[in-house]
Amino acid sequence: MYDIWDNYSVSIVCLVAVIFCLWQTWYLKKDFFVPANVYVFAQCLTLGIAYIKFDPAMTDFTSKTWMVWGGALFSFVLGSVVYYLVNPRDHHSKVDTDVASIYNWRLHFIFSIVLMLAYFVGVALMIKKVGTLIILTDNISKWVSSDVDYGAFTSTAVASSPLVVLFFMVASFKSVNPYRGIRIFSVVMSFIIIALTVCVYPSRTSLFLSLGFILILFNNLKARIPIRVIVGALLVAVVLFVAVALFRSQYGTNSLQGMVAKQAMSIPYRYVANNYWNLDYMLNSPPDDERHPFTYGIDALNGMFEYTTIPGAIRKSMGWDGMFNESVNKVPAYNTTGYLWEVYKDWGIAGTVLFPFFVSLFMTFLYERMKEARSPGLWMLFTIFLYYVGWWFFLAGYKFGMFWLWVYLVIALTKICEQKKVEHAH
Repeated sequence: MYDIWDNYSVSIVCLVAVIFCLWQTWYLKKDFFVPANVYVFAQCLTLGIAYIKFDPAMTDFTSKTWMVWGGALFSFVLGSVVYYLVNPRDHHSKVDTDVASIYNWRLHFIFSIVLMLAYFVGVALMIKKVGTLIILTDNISKWVSSDVDYGAFTSTAVASSPLVVLFFMVASFKSVNPYRGIRIFSVVMSFIIIALTVCVYPSRTSLFLSLGFILILFNNLKARIPIRVIVGALLVAVVLFVAVALFRSQYGTNSLQGMVAKQAMSIPYRYVANNYWNLDYMLNSPPDDERHPFTYGIDALNGMFEYTTIPGAIRKSMGWDGMFNESVNKVPAYNTTGYLWEVYKDWGIAGTVLFPFFVSLFMTFLYERMKEARSPGLWMLFTIFLYYVGWWFFLAGYKFGMFWLWVYLVIALTKICEQKKVEHAH
């Protein structure tokens, strides 16, 4: 028993934290998708998995790494606590039903169709280049590698399938949209797009984004999702991840038959654990071996202006890593670090404490604001932000141009829908 504690103490403590997140949601009949709860759940679940040490690359954290990871966790929770101390939950104003009534769902539907058509054009161009659906080719790994250039529009259009799903799904709930035809079409097209994307360009990221968006929207607009469904969804996610990874064959295997069970199950483990072994590896570089220069916060703006090509030029001239974290690879081909390394190289130790604190304040504000103002734009923004907070163990979404493109489109298009209806009413 003592050997188990000595070898797996971190995993056990993380498991207790994960169980607590689930238990308090069930026992207190609270919403699981509270920002602080999602952050603690995702961080502790993934670190607990990593500390099983299924791969020798996963070594014990140094005290510095613990300070960064633990400080960020505490800071995120503190941000939520501070918000509720300043704005007690029982002092909310009544729900503003007028916002939902003035939203132009027909115009929203038109925008959804436009986004869908742009996606279909991207799909057609990709099929034209490949010659067929990628999932039907003899060498899937070749066509999903970064060596193949599909062009900026094609890549962006296909990768934006989760945005199309988001626009359709927010309009698919009877509680907010009175138009039955739009609701039915939106649900059907959402799942068609998800299935088509897996066939056209097998991507774990797009698949999980789409399913995650649906889960969060359902919880907020239909009914709170029971704990058993959340646990079941996690198990299904593991199965889907392994399946997509096998199809992509991107981990050194040439066929499904060549993948033994242990190797197959090591894929999701390394997918999670490499974020933590790379974080520890980068935070503790030797004094004479600076693995990445300090960016003075400039690189944090990369995502906002990525499509101007300016950030890419700055990164190249300064010798900073691009989106594939060239200097991070403790183990070749495993190059993700989670958001904390991105924050650390931009703002240092102070950033790893302050950044999650202010994000937590903002996210908690959005969460509570949704109860007061029934706005489709607000629901969609919260869905995007919450998903990425849960996925922060893997990627810092704010560093990607597509993340900001989606945010810009959601804000602009939903605002137009609100304004058009108001003008029509007058």
